[in-house]
Amino acid sequence: MPRLWTTRLRHGLLLALLLLTSACEAEPRRYDFTVQPFGGPRGWPVWVEELTFDDTWRSPAGNLSVGFEYSPPRSGSYIHLAHPVTAPSSVQARWFSYRTQTFYEIDLALPDTNALLQQWYRDYPLPDYLHYLMVGFSGRGEAKVWWRARCRACGGDRSRDFHAPIVESAWAEEAEGDPGRYRNRTQEYVNESVIPSPW
Repeated sequence: MPRLWTTRLRHGLLLALLLLTSACEAEPRRYDFTVQPFGGPRGWPVWVEELTFDDTWRSPAGNLSVGFEYSPPRSGSYIHLAHPVTAPSSVQARWFSYRTQTFYEIDLALPDTNALLQQWYRDYPLPDYLHYLMVGFSGRGEAKVWWRARCRACGGDRSRDFHAPIVESAWAEEAEGDPGRYRNRTQEYVNESVIPSPW
């Protein structure tokens, strides 16, 4: 009887270890990166009202006016996340085009990038590189998603930076909204000759 109990105990412990091991392997990997929105292109400024990932966590964006027309994109603003997160599988955004006085919305499914991210983090390791998820919105309703690894240890040498498109181009749907909320800022852009008068 004690031997049967010992055998059952061993089997129970082995089963528990297997379950724990598979649970750890099933948990998605988390990444430390910064969200970097960009917009425009020049002459096509936008205001991003909402920017969320996986319908769960948000990132501020606001006024964006340059960077969309470049490959890789450029942007001056960024939002560092408070803690590492899993690679997002979707991006949701709503933005306003000052030039066309149009609202756009998109719910963009992203390809599975986990294998790529693991490779990119091996090739461009922290803390030598800073990693960015770049999301862009144009005044014409187009969206892009890129990954960037910026070399911290290279000084001003940007030749060692890494960029890769995740979604090269996607088109949003026009959405309802009151352009009057942006009338003052639109008029400022017209006065500064950034855009022609939309009225």
